Amino acid sequence: MTDRSTVFVVDDNSSALNSVCALLTAFDLPVEPFDSAEAFLAGYDASQRGCLLLDVQLQGIGGLELLRQLRANDCDLPVIVISGNADKQVVKVATELGASQVLHKPVPPNELVDVVKQTLH
Repeated sequence: MTDRSTVFVVDDNSSALNSVCALLTAFDLPVEPFDSAEAFLAGYDASQRGCLLLDVQLQGIGGLELLRQLRANDCDLPVIVISGNADKQVVKVATELGASQVLHKPVPPNELVDVVKQTLH
């Protein structure tokens, strides 16, 4: 395991997932992509440091439900929620569940990188 913090990216839109991962990698940020909440739950090791960049609209287990499950299991991984239609209720629930940020798509690349770097440090 590396000492560097990893950005875990969960998005079921493959082009969005690939774009975000390419962007973060270009800024020398280690990334681990997941195409579903289920894949993240199966593949995440709680001993890994980093943050979670989580899309709200996912097939199967939704982003907010994943965040609920993580918090119920005492996972304190910092979470950045990102959504194309984050209404006030989504923002409220995400914040109540401990999301460090709620970003609205499309997120300008420099803003996304800045928020991720701030969250990791």
